[in-house]
Amino acid sequence: MASERRYMVYGIGNGLVDKQVKITDSELEDLRLSKGYMELAEQAEQARILAYLGNRESELHAGGSAANTVVGMAQMGGTVAYTCSLAADELGRHYADDFARLGIRLASNLKPTVQTGLCLVLVTPDGERTMKTYLGASAQLTPEDIDAETLAQSQWVYLEGYLLAGESTRAASFHALELARQHGTKIAFSFSDGFLVANFGEHVKTIVTEYADLVFANELEAAAYTGRRDPQESLEMIVRDCRNACVTCSENGSYIHYRGETCYVPAVTTQPVDLTGAGDMYAAGVLYGLSMHAAPERAARLGSRAASYVVRQMGARLPGDLRETVRDILEGNG
Repeated sequence: MASERRYMVYGIGNGLVDKQVKITDSELEDLRLSKGYMELAEQAEQARILAYLGNRESELHAGGSAANTVVGMAQMGGTVAYTCSLAADELGRHYADDFARLGIRLASNLKPTVQTGLCLVLVTPDGERTMKTYLGASAQLTPEDIDAETLAQSQWVYLEGYLLAGESTRAASFHALELARQHGTKIAFSFSDGFLVANFGEHVKTIVTEYADLVFANELEAAAYTGRRDPQESLEMIVRDCRNACVTCSENGSYIHYRGETCYVPAVTTQPVDLTGAGDMYAAGVLYGLSMHAAPERAARLGSRAASYVVRQMGARLPGDLRETVRDILEGNG
């Protein structure tokens, strides 16, 4: 079903290159890192970890949480756009070329800074990922970087919670929210990480209660926001603040509350290799489905299927496209 607006989603987030490395639990302990969390790092601290890892096998992917969602939607056949802050270096140019190949409008200027941001993703044998992120150029995103014309031409604007961690990126986020309100663009917001909810809860609360039309959270992030461990209870509390929400529970499925109705969708059974990007791909499926006016339950099933594909591989980027999966699920066969 076509939309009068040019883009399904205009994503705004970090522009990071993900470096995926397999690591043991004991090595994670040696590095004194908190398993399963994303923590910001100075360049020197990240360099210390890289030195510890040595020359072991790794994979590089152009990423960032909201970027992963936008890429997923493009692979589903959606017309999407993205804004982030990149450096005028080899990684930044590679990132821009990658998005151009995917047909994604990248409304970003390369900036003269030291380095494009790098997210070091350490993956343990159970598939859990622990991230140490040097934001680099990503931290330079400003309100002036937000493309008002692109935002006005989009059904949804999608913001990642990670942007709340910096003063400049936070200002850019709230500028985008105000523009979305002015242009009647729906707002989807991802909590991104329990760390963000715990440390920037005031800003999260403001977005959820005053701006968002749809919230995405996993059960740990939802618990950090509501103080409730049970994901269904967390969902009920979140929708008191925002009328639509999704809470994902890993292998235990997900809940979507949309337009007054709640649906539970079971997870697709798979053997996890790397959980990086699972929530991002779930959001891609939900936003694509809702943009195509699919039933919320179908949209959540699309998200669940896409998430199952990404967790059984290393990295958050899927090869090929997802058009066949979209047809299968949105037509009611999956």
